[in-house]
Amino acid sequence: MSDSTVFPFQPFTMTAAQLAAVSYLARYSGRTHRLYAYQLRRWFTWCENNGLDPLLGIQRAHVELYIHQLGETGLMDSSIVTMMHGVRGFFRFAHIDGLIAADPAVYARLPKIQHDESRTQGLDRLELICFLQVAQTLTAHHGALAFLLGINALRASEAAAVRIEDYADTLRGHRVLHLVGKGNKPATMPITIPSAACP
Repeated sequence: MSDSTVFPFQPFTMTAAQLAAVSYLARYSGRTHRLYAYQLRRWFTWCENNGLDPLLGIQRAHVELYIHQLGETGLMDSSIVTMMHGVRGFFRFAHIDGLIAADPAVYARLPKIQHDESRTQGLDRLELICFLQVAQTLTAHHGALAFLLGINALRASEAAAVRIEDYADTLRGHRVLHLVGKGNKPATMPITIPSAACP
């Protein structure tokens, strides 16, 4: 399912599967839209290579074979689970919309992801101090980015998109940062004094 096959929206020339894909992807925007579109392209390509319609006549066994094939490509279990988000959503909404009688992906077995309780979930205090110190020795930009990530707890994508003019405002005596948060939602947050002091 290439973008040229699905877009622009042409309901009279599209297959039922393409219409379902466009309908499903219309719910999302930005990175999520691109990720799910990529996941559906892989599913559509796999179905085409195996002589299957990507929507109609699909059974749970087909979905499980696809999951098995993803594992054979060398993807880690967590990546396989992520890769199936778009495909499972595609079938869930096709079922909700009455395009298929049952959702073939709902009971498909996904790999179990083992969570290592002993694994550190973040930097400890000394690691954070070292991270901030090293970043400041590189460039002012590295230092500012380190503070935004380590002290202000921004996501990497949020911090990478910050511009100087985004933290020029003051609100109730605090320097604030305007950013686009998760789900492309605008957000305003106060920033720490060390972060504000970075050029």
